Amino acid sequence: MGGTLGIRLSIKKWGGFTAIGGEKVRNHIIFFSGGKSSFSVADYVKENYPNDNIVLYFTDTRWENHDLYRFINEASDKLELPLLTHAHGLNPVELMFEKKLVFNSRIGDCSKILKMKTARDYLKNGKKPEFEEWRNKHYLKSDDFITDATLYFGISFDEMHRAEPIKKNWKPFKVEMPLIDNVIDNNEILKKHNIEEPELYKLGFTHNNCNGRCVKAGQAHFKNLKEQMPEEFKKLMEQEHHLKVCVDAYRYIKRIPDDEITEEERQFMYDELDDAYRDYFYGRADKPKVYIPPQATASPEHVEFKTYSFMKRTKNKETKPYPLGELARDLKEDEKQIDLFDFGGCGCFVEYEG
Repeated sequence: MGGTLGIRLSIKKWGGFTAIGGEKVRNHIIFFSGGKSSFSVADYVKENYPNDNIVLYFTDTRWENHDLYRFINEASDKLELPLLTHAHGLNPVELMFEKKLVFNSRIGDCSKILKMKTARDYLKNGKKPEFEEWRNKHYLKSDDFITDATLYFGISFDEMHRAEPIKKNWKPFKVEMPLIDNVIDNNEILKKHNIEEPELYKLGFTHNNCNGRCVKAGQAHFKNLKEQMPEEFKKLMEQEHHLKVCVDAYRYIKRIPDDEITEEERQFMYDELDDAYRDYFYGRADKPKVYIPPQATASPEHVEFKTYSFMKRTKNKETKPYPLGELARDLKEDEKQIDLFDFGGCGCFVEYEG
């Protein structure tokens, strides 16, 4: 910019601000999820602080709908704001396999690790993740966009319960949530910039995360996934089943008393389990290798199988796991059994406290 005009700008860091040509430039980081609300926040910040240093920050789970990337790139282009994308390196299914857990409404490590910890490690400790990509970096007004930055989240008035945990997690950063204090119509902001809304909204989903496969979702959400994206539902149903078998086998092996097995034998069983499922969960194979869980060959008194699933359901005052396969059967036999108001929610950036 300065070279083209033959002008040399004076740039200095000063008290948490960057001084460019004598003007104080504040830092603003927008947690950009790829949803309509976070886009409205980006527009709000650009309108109110047009001369400041603003960054769109996207943490990628690598499990997103293809149209999400179109949306965030177009947003960066039309708002003329730099977009920084970070990714941990694993997607939620790979992470569940590595941790030997089936995530659910109470265990959301996909959000904690792939989004919250990735962002926290970078913004608070300067630790970059495995993957980093910039778009429109030339719009960045200073390379130091973190010092004393204000962080922005697309939390609206009906999500106020998420506000305080987010503010607590991000101390000492200042946190702003413009959609709580301002009446902003997301669809009007899209029209203003002539940007088409993300595909998942058109399909009836309430957010644009994880290609409609959020493990914290509820019955109504997964019903919609089955109706709108049947192949994705079928694949997720199969993955949930194999995760259940894998996690159950792992925990069974771990519980075998030390006086009944050597550590070498235990490690051999772990390796056998890993070999059966690793390629499948990493997308390198269409199905797992043939695997017989150790509890299947145990003596009758030691045979024990447990069910793990993304959802739980309370029926007759008893709460049990509710696998997607069972949901599919209920939808086929009697849809009245389904709670059509149970959409669940991802709760991203709420739980992690480092």
